[in-house]
Amino acid sequence: MGNLLLLKLLHIGAAVLLLGNVTVTGVWAAYLYRVRDAVPFARVARVIMLTDWIFTLSGGAVLTFTGIQLALREGLRVRETPWLMHGIGALAVSTLVWLVVLLPDQFRMERIADGPSLRRLFLRWSVAGWASTAVLFYGLYAMVTRR
Repeated sequence: MGNLLLLKLLHIGAAVLLLGNVTVTGVWAAYLYRVRDAVPFARVARVIMLTDWIFTLSGGAVLTFTGIQLALREGLRVRETPWLMHGIGALAVSTLVWLVVLLPDQFRMERIADGPSLRRLFLRWSVAGWASTAVLFYGLYAMVTRR
């Protein structure tokens, strides 16, 4: 298997890992929030944090590294390639939301037992998370369609 093919495989695998984790996390979190009487939500928030560090961070890092390598190998001028700018922009926006809103809220959700504070925090986390996920899917669309 050539290096270019391996880079492409790793790039696609990282995108699947990243998008899959954030999507499934949103679905499971919504379900488990609704049954928080049976499963304390602090535990759920802890597992979300763990899977973020393992899958979201590693997927995003590999996606970024392989994307840079592929652009260099193909001689693409990033600033002159709209679909690359859209994909990179989407990843950057989503990463910023993750760092500024989602991670801090996840830390807070680990420490709040229940009640109105958790409800408000979970709602904000969910809205920001789904918006960030939509941005990532837009980035995937831009990269696949090269638009």
